[in-house]
Amino acid sequence: GINAIFEMLRNILHEGQLEKRIQYMIEVMFQIRKDGFKDHAAVTEDLDVVEEEDQFTHLITLDVVKQVNAEDVLNVFKFDENYEENEGKYKTLSKEILQSDSESGSGSDGSDEDSDDEGDEEEEEGKEESKIIDNTETNLITLRRTIYLTIQSSLDFEECAHKLLKMELKPGQEIELCHMFLDCCAEQRTYEKFYGLLAQRFCQINKTYVEPFQQIFKDTYATTHRLDANRLRNVSKFFAHLLFTDAIGWEVLEIMKLNEEDTNSSSRIFIKILFQELSEYMGLGKLNA
Repeated sequence: GINAIFEMLRNILHEGQLEKRIQYMIEVMFQIRKDGFKDHAAVTEDLDVVEEEDQFTHLITLDVVKQVNAEDVLNVFKFDENYEENEGKYKTLSKEILQSDSESGSGSDGSDEDSDDEGDEEEEEGKEESKIIDNTETNLITLRRTIYLTIQSSLDFEECAHKLLKMELKPGQEIELCHMFLDCCAEQRTYEKFYGLLAQRFCQINKTYVEPFQQIFKDTYATTHRLDANRLRNVSKFFAHLLFTDAIGWEVLEIMKLNEEDTNSSSRIFIKILFQELSEYMGLGKLNA
């Protein structure tokens, strides 16, 4: 069943007539399946209390259900006058059963209860002290999906910046946000100033984002040969906007060496579009100065 569903989704992707948001969601589903649904267990850990070898599969048909006495009287609530007393007996009995399975040896009921209480306290303290930060690939995919959906659902860059700032990213996740700005910009058919303004706003609000964008500029220039003509144009105009607005430092241009050995056709096109945009923004006089 699930194979047929994913086969249909694959065919839909191949048709290529989807919005970017829908396409991204389907790709996330394929990634989750590739990871073996590790974050979507069929049975949650809290409910997986029976060992596999002790499990029994009961096959019940509708005919059997009709013949069996369902004991509907049990569905009616009955007030228990000795509720607290019976609840205490139940807790005592459940502790005895669970401890006999998990611990070796026997002891007095009082010592068992004390050890249980101490164990619960230690476990609670451990939970408070240890804060696990999930930096797995699945968590990054979820983060990138959230950023993407926020960008697509925003009317303008100011609204988008406001929403993204409320996300309160964890330390180290700033570069993922910067990468998403550039990736979304590169995917557009033509350059949209929205992304340049958005990146500029983040650099001006928080200087933490300046260094990631400068590093991405250097990485992008080193790998321009991997970009097609459309992506190359959009990326060049994106960084031209950041340079013109002084959102990132001009020292990033020091990696450019204008000679035949250190450049290729893609990097030369990148440089050409970059400086064409800068000349339009600033004028040749100011740019040469």
